[in-house]
Parts: sequence; C-alpha cells; structure tokens
Amino acid sequence: MSDSESQFKVWESIPLGDDLGSLDYVLTDKMVSDYRRVVDNSQAAYPTVAARHPANLFYRKYASVMRVPNMGHDSEYFNPPITGKRITITGRIADKYIRRGNAYIIVEATAVDEDGRLIERSKLVGCAREVGKEAAHDNIAKKWGA
Repeated sequence: MSDSESQFKVWESIPLGDDLGSLDYVLTDKMVSDYRRVVDNSQAAYPTVAARHPANLFYRKYASVMRVPNMGHDSEYFNPPITGKRITITGRIADKYIRRGNAYIIVEATAVDEDGRLIERSKLVGCAREVGKEAAHDNIAKKWGA
C-alpha cells in the first residue's frame, strides 16, 4: 500500500460527524492579561482564540493516528468571555473532502460559558496527515520548488 493510500485509509476511518467530546477550563485574569500582552492590545476581548479549541479537541481523540496542520480557520465571536467563568467546548468532525490529491478534515468547536452564553464557534480546516508519514508542508515545498 502506498503512503497516499495509507493516508486516505486512516482519513477514511475518521467518521464524518464524529463527536470529539468536550473539555472545559476556568478563564483566569492571568490568561486574559497574558493574551492581551502577547497580542499587544490592552482591550482584547477574546483570549479563547489562543486556546485553539478545534485542534485541542481533535488531538485529544486522534493524536496517535492523524495530524491536521492548519490550512484555514474561521471563528465567530458572540460574547466576550468573563474571567472566573467555566468555559465548556464541544466539537465534532464537520466535513471531510479530498482536493488536489490531499485529504482535508474540518473540525468545528463551540464554546459556551457556565451561564449558557455562547462565546464562539470555530472551524479548523486541516490537511490530514497520518502520524509518521510525509508532512503536509512537504507537498507545498515541492510545489514551490523548495
């Protein structure tokens, strides 16, 4: 079996709509201040973006078999998170497709605080790569003659 066929076999084994479970954490003042310092914006309201929710949920379940380097990300923000509140993130495999010989996985995640306030919805588009096989960037480097 070629590496390409092997990659698609692992990719195919990940079911569309698969529930990636949930994770939660309490947003602390330190997390907010660290985020604001890193982005150099003293008013930044959404430190949850730094948490990479879709990727974290995906890797909790599939880290041993698949990597999904970020090829695109889309987030919608609804309410700024409140420090001291518990944020719960749920996720699922929203879509899978093959384009130009590469397998992609779209992971959706939703963050809600302990009061039921919707904080954000995020989608990660990842180029699916089996663990231990060719890195996603190898094909890009070949494309550009590097």
